[in-house]
Amino acid sequence: MGALKKIKDFFYNILVRRVPEIQRYYESYVDADKERHRKKRGQSWALLLKCNFHYYFRRRLPETAASRTETKRPHTGGSESSLSLRETPEQLAEKLRDYDVISFDLFDTLVYRPVARPADLFYFVGARLEYMGFHQLRVQAERRARNRKYREQGTWEVTLQEIYQCLQDDMGAEAWTAMEAELQTELLLCFANPYMKRLYTRLREQGKTVIIISDMYLPAKVLRNILHNCGFVEPEQLLVSCEWGKSKHEGTLFQLAKERLGTEKSFAHVGDNFGADVDAARKNGFFAVYYPNAQEKGLRFRPDTMSRMVGSAYTGTVNTWLHNGASVYSPQYEYGYIVGGLLVLGYCTFIHRYAAAHQIDKILFLARDGKLLHEVYRRLYPEARCEYVYWSRLASVKLAAERYKRTYFTRFVEHNSHGRMTLHELVAGMELEALEERLQQQLSSSMSERLTPQNAGQVVQALEKLWPEVLACYEQQQQAARQYWQGVLQGCRRACAVDIGWAGSGAVFLRYLVQHKWQIPCEIIGLLAGTDTFYTAEADESVSFLQTEKLVPYLYSEGLNREFWSTHNPGKRHNVYLEMLLTSREPSLKGFALDPDGSVRLDFCAPDPVDGQMVAEIQQGVLDFVENYCRHFAAYPELFTIPGHDAYLPFRLALNSEKDYFKLVFPDLDFKENIL
Repeated sequence: MGALKKIKDFFYNILVRRVPEIQRYYESYVDADKERHRKKRGQSWALLLKCNFHYYFRRRLPETAASRTETKRPHTGGSESSLSLRETPEQLAEKLRDYDVISFDLFDTLVYRPVARPADLFYFVGARLEYMGFHQLRVQAERRARNRKYREQGTWEVTLQEIYQCLQDDMGAEAWTAMEAELQTELLLCFANPYMKRLYTRLREQGKTVIIISDMYLPAKVLRNILHNCGFVEPEQLLVSCEWGKSKHEGTLFQLAKERLGTEKSFAHVGDNFGADVDAARKNGFFAVYYPNAQEKGLRFRPDTMSRMVGSAYTGTVNTWLHNGASVYSPQYEYGYIVGGLLVLGYCTFIHRYAAAHQIDKILFLARDGKLLHEVYRRLYPEARCEYVYWSRLASVKLAAERYKRTYFTRFVEHNSHGRMTLHELVAGMELEALEERLQQQLSSSMSERLTPQNAGQVVQALEKLWPEVLACYEQQQQAARQYWQGVLQGCRRACAVDIGWAGSGAVFLRYLVQHKWQIPCEIIGLLAGTDTFYTAEADESVSFLQTEKLVPYLYSEGLNREFWSTHNPGKRHNVYLEMLLTSREPSLKGFALDPDGSVRLDFCAPDPVDGQMVAEIQQGVLDFVENYCRHFAAYPELFTIPGHDAYLPFRLALNSEKDYFKLVFPDLDFKENIL
């Protein structure tokens, strides 16, 4: 058996590990569907040979391997978490009641690391050490240590100290500092699997003998510390392969457990590796419970093209939450958790970095899409000066009409000329009731007529003839808005107006009104998640503001992550799907007004026909992701510098099956598209 493993390792080193790009692509392919790999190994080997052929004979990887295009698809057959639905921990405990001794695997069973693959932990160690290339050195050192141990003692099981003795050849005495950093990283990152925590606790309550059997290079003392940190009561026995020179895979560690606890007793084992925890356990007289690996279950639905550390952290945070078997969530909740969580967290940390770097006195989260952003931002930075402020496209278009006349006509008239609105309803929506009779005279038609593309031009002409009177209708709103914003911006010299996007007119109009119309001495900079795209009719509307950094995007723009800018299509409701991650259940602002006592009153439109429960589910998913990610990586501030490219990728992956996926998430949603 040892000779066969040595041969397999030899060829794996040559075909996979020698070229990091091949290793990453091949292992991602295998991890994405381990069941496919087990059943169709020939298909995996053919892909591996193809990669090697292209690399060595054509000096490049095949296009499928080298492409940076995200090709995976989301699960569309129901909620993803339902794929890992199993009996409850309490039901499983009853199934195990007849056995005297229950043994558990440790990593990926009792305890999780919040990373996509175990070796990804070495990136975190390298970051702490500030040592270039540490990840590869650590992987190679473990391989050399195992080969050496097999040559000298006939076993592949090594200790952490033996690994770092090999690493000393590359790092010198600093290797021992690195070993301590790795141990500290394990302690900081590991957390309890909630499903297994309940099972472990119930078995202890039943008076069962609970032990742990682990193929691992970490010593038992370290594993006990990890278990303690994760809230587990110490097991009766903790058998680790590196300390005994025996392994689960070979069956010798199971035999050791029976010898130590009594061969006359009945044994059951729970673990995530089918070969070591199921096949080997059964061969050695254990009743085996297969607990599918959460990372393997979820990897096929996670992006491949994220940056390595953030991508691994995101993948680990999602997979261990959705696939631990403890809960099944709704598609709406999962949309918030999978797609919205990283986007919202990344955008908030981007806002914070921008504000710190540009001497921003106050951050303004514009209603309504800013409500959830504001909530998350306050949780992340409770001491920051920020405020959720009321603003809307409808209100801003009226207030900025003196300068942006063409936008006023476009948004009010052209965008509503679909034949579903009467002229009377249009005038009421524009709050021009005082001019209705004069407009009717200008138009020589009944106000009960519908606004259509045929008469829209006449309506615009009639409004232009009455333009001073039109502006006068908004004079009180101007006074009220100026008073409101004076209070918001008191003591500020520079402020950021945060919105989801897209043209940035909310921030641009606010900038004009604050700095010029209302003469408030504060500069407004707009921060946007995304901008108008290639598919937007007025795609160049904000180009000058983006170039001069009066508008600053996070996810994409014409000059940032252009592949997203060129594929994100508002005509296919891509904007709406993103807005649904952030939308508030409160109605949109209609405008500002003054009460008789001179105080500002906010007037709101009728509530949108959006399912409040659906919005709550989506946003709870967002909030839970943020909470989990922050808990896992609180000691690693570098993991909160989340590139916009990474933050958008989960949404991009969802678009690969957009018809089926968004029908699943929004089965009955009626999107409102006109300004009124």
